[in-house]
Amino acid sequence: MEETQGWSLYGYRKCSTCRQAQQFLRSLGMETQFHDVVQQPPSLAQLRAWAQQLGGVEPLINRKGTRFRELGLKDQALSDEQWLTLLSQDGKLLKRPVLVAGGRVVAGFDRLAYEALAGRS
Repeated sequence: MEETQGWSLYGYRKCSTCRQAQQFLRSLGMETQFHDVVQQPPSLAQLRAWAQQLGGVEPLINRKGTRFRELGLKDQALSDEQWLTLLSQDGKLLKRPVLVAGGRVVAGFDRLAYEALAGRS
């Protein structure tokens, strides 16, 4: 899905941080289209584009999540492509939320980055 119209927030509906991010964006007057990454994880192409913008796949990995621990990924030496494949298959491994706005990508809830994107910095 192309994010050329408006802002898109990729997250998990049951995630309190995702709800806080959405609320914060509303307080800035920014409406977002929400995409549930658990119901429909981002495609490999989307993830590659995000990783390229973020300088690598690392910022997209949710290393503090339960799913990361359940799969025993802490001691795994995976390539970027292997990570991207895992992220495209299991949205709970993705650091949440991911905001895509104006051609920019922000992984995780970052108030300062959100304000800057909204022109409030």
